[in-house]
Amino acid sequence: MHIPARFPVPLRRSALLLALTALAWALAAPCQQAPIQLPKPQIGAGMPLMQALAKRQTTRAFEDKPLPLQTLSNLLWAAFGVNRPRDVKPGLGRTAPSAMNKQEVELDVVLADGVYVYEAEPNLLRPFLLGDVRAKISPAPAAGAAVTIVYVAAAKDDFAQVDVGFIGQNVYLFAASEGLNAWFYTVHAPDVAATLKLSAEKHALYAQSVGYPPK
Repeated sequence: MHIPARFPVPLRRSALLLALTALAWALAAPCQQAPIQLPKPQIGAGMPLMQALAKRQTTRAFEDKPLPLQTLSNLLWAAFGVNRPRDVKPGLGRTAPSAMNKQEVELDVVLADGVYVYEAEPNLLRPFLLGDVRAKISPAPAAGAAVTIVYVAAAKDDFAQVDVGFIGQNVYLFAASEGLNAWFYTVHAPDVAATLKLSAEKHALYAQSVGYPPK
């Protein structure tokens, strides 16, 4: 029986079409990496509040060194974690207040290996973008910061600016308590939205980078 050395042209075209379709689906599909379960936050750690206030400052310099997972968990909990159940009103009790209890500010956590959404109630990071995009999100001084939090909210949320201010101050105080550098800054929203592949309903408001002081 004679076996042709090459596939017929129609068959090759079909195979190519299938391959292109599979590639398109792969690019469009959400990140399939497993979520990162953060360790329970250590709420008894850190320095007294008045000392942290005395040390709070903005420092635009960072060492390109990751934070331990426990420190990252503590940081995100301090920023906008769950600190109590809500028995009277709907929603969760959070470490930062929220106008009209909307709690609609999303923390997109940019790490060296990808971008994650912080889900406060299960205390985990849900991945949605792989790869190091820190230099596309942050100005040069923060391009190597251990973590950058991009504060995202609904495009028409008039109260989100105030809510982000509360959260940002929590991050500053945590950084001061832990001897970390922190910097809160504005971003060019369209560029950040394109990098993070945000939907049209979401708006990148500000970013805040945290990491070790450079040696």
